[in-house]
Amino acid sequence: MNRNAFLTSTPGPWRKWLLIQAAGIGLALGGVRYYFTHPQRTVVPLPPDLGQGSEDIFRAGLDRTRLHGVWLGGRGKRTIIHHHGFGSCGGVLVTRRPVFRQPRPARGRQAAGNDPLTAWPLIRAAQTRGYNVLLVDARAHGRSDGPWDRKGMLAATDLAGWVRWLREEQGQEQVGLWGNSYGSVLGLILATWSDHGGVDAMVLDSPAISGRGLYAGAVRKPFYWVMQPVVRTLANERLLKQIQATEVTLPILLIHGMADTHVPAWQSEETYQVLWSAASPTRTELWLVPGANHLEALEVAPALYIERLLGWFDRWLN
Repeated sequence: MNRNAFLTSTPGPWRKWLLIQAAGIGLALGGVRYYFTHPQRTVVPLPPDLGQGSEDIFRAGLDRTRLHGVWLGGRGKRTIIHHHGFGSCGGVLVTRRPVFRQPRPARGRQAAGNDPLTAWPLIRAAQTRGYNVLLVDARAHGRSDGPWDRKGMLAATDLAGWVRWLREEQGQEQVGLWGNSYGSVLGLILATWSDHGGVDAMVLDSPAISGRGLYAGAVRKPFYWVMQPVVRTLANERLLKQIQATEVTLPILLIHGMADTHVPAWQSEETYQVLWSAASPTRTELWLVPGANHLEALEVAPALYIERLLGWFDRWLN
């Protein structure tokens, strides 16, 4: 029996109920699609001590998209790039919405809400060790223009462009990437390139390498089942196979909260198994942080997080 025949033969009250349920599911799916294709514009200003030595940089991507970054330079020839996750911005790990909302990149307004989890303590520690820091806004995020790039290929090219800018215009000799969530996926994409996008070492926090399990701990059933068709399209399911095929040799430290409700920790565990090589066992490490939710390892274990991240870059960018 086809759908129309089924609805026609169904008693009136049940037919009405089915139509209401179908409409509700359709609206829910539409809302989920909109959420994952229209990132929130988040802009969080630097604290005064960091803002005094910062410079706003605008450059064009390969498709002429206007991209924004904040350069905290002047400390030598080594730079750490911070690349945020979905709906965030440079220097911010977790927005804890609402923080700042702006309809257009040029202006923002403060709204009530919990304080965001920022990278400021880590940036200060990095500067003390002589690192420069570059905070980038992904396209469609922060103060960058352009359409949202769900699969990350354009965004990965944008990130490689920032590395070229560092080397060619700022004279940087070594570049490390600190990627969060979506930013860590971009790092894995670059890792499969022959030149690694120009990056020398990476620290990747909570990469999503599969649509399976995404947001499973953050969304209640049955709505989670409803949004599954959309959620399953968010991750690059072939990324791990691409990593295996290219035999990544880049030093990568993976970090993941064991209580992550958005990206389950097993995704970093699988990534580690694919990246690890018996020929160079120290090149890849995995740190699972007990009690940490999505991207909150820095908050749960701040001193150890800072030491492990900077220690990793000290080892491979020295």
